[in-house]
Amino acid sequence: MEISARWRAPILVMGAALLLPLMLTFAFDLPRWLTVILLVLSLAAGAMGVRQVMFQREQAALLADVARSRPKPVVEPVPDEHHVPAIPIDSAEPYYRFILSCKVCWTGGEGSEHGNPRGLAVHAILERARQLTITCSPADAEAALPRLAAELGAKLPDRSGQIVAWAHEVGLTVPETDAARIARLAELRKEKQVLHQERELEQSTRAYLAENVFTDPGSAAVWWLARHPEQVREAAALLPTFAELTDALRDPPPHYAQAERDNGARLSGNDDDRRLLPRTSESTPDD
Repeated sequence: MEISARWRAPILVMGAALLLPLMLTFAFDLPRWLTVILLVLSLAAGAMGVRQVMFQREQAALLADVARSRPKPVVEPVPDEHHVPAIPIDSAEPYYRFILSCKVCWTGGEGSEHGNPRGLAVHAILERARQLTITCSPADAEAALPRLAAELGAKLPDRSGQIVAWAHEVGLTVPETDAARIARLAELRKEKQVLHQERELEQSTRAYLAENVFTDPGSAAVWWLARHPEQVREAAALLPTFAELTDALRDPPPHYAQAERDNGARLSGNDDDRRLLPRTSESTPDD
């Protein structure tokens, strides 16, 4: 049955090509030589038509086989969406929180027993976001945003396995008041670091002068000449000053301590007591 249906059209085409010249010969009483020419031309045209029909059938059969061999496209379910405008989320600092905004999408949950798949999806996204934000400083919100968007863009199942959730249009900010405090703290840390470095430099300079330079007048003079190599006479004139500085850097002698106590008593006493106290320029009995 299939073979006869396949060859029915070619047989009809060739039959029509054979009958047409004969009908024209009988109708117009054509000579034999013209009938033969018409018959040859008609059969050639019919053969070309049959060939074209067979070619189209073969192409249609091949296309049908290819279409049957192709896997059917998987129709993905349309995801549900829910916009989360702003929700606080923890950061690496205990007293500062980020503000997260995103559009939560999810699939599944139709056949499960959970009564709130939207809440399940939002909770899953917040858990995934918190795992990243608790490692980020509030001052690095702009740097953390691309990582967070990439993390939440992955389609992953929640812990229960009932839905597959992801998020896009992710935003991560810090409240303006907290941002101002963070900026102020950053400036204070920078100033503190500068002050600490200046204090260390001052302590190092003081230790160098006390332990290496003003150990004796000669060392002080050599130190001064290293900075003023052409002022030798001035260095010699400064030797008494270097000697006083060297003595001052050591433990003060007892009469210096007594003089300091006398000066304090003069400043705190009345006028009569001040007249009774010895002057600092006068020599004491100990001297």
